[in-house]
Amino acid sequence: MNKLITIAIAAATFTLGMTVAFYMVLHFEPCKVYEIQSRALNYTNKDCYTKTDVELIVFGKVLDNE
Repeated sequence: MNKLITIAIAAATFTLGMTVAFYMVLHFEPCKVYEIQSRALNYTNKDCYTKTDVELIVFGKVLDNE
């Protein structure tokens, strides 16, 4: 009987852990830094800022990817 209770507690704990893990995956929001960096990398040429200006503002340096 003691083994049955141990198995039931282990199964309940595993199920709870998996439920929390799936909830965290489904409700994950990326950090604002990634959004800002993504926008800076996909920035189109405008009249107000050059691509170099945007890279300096966001990353603190000019990227050598072009």
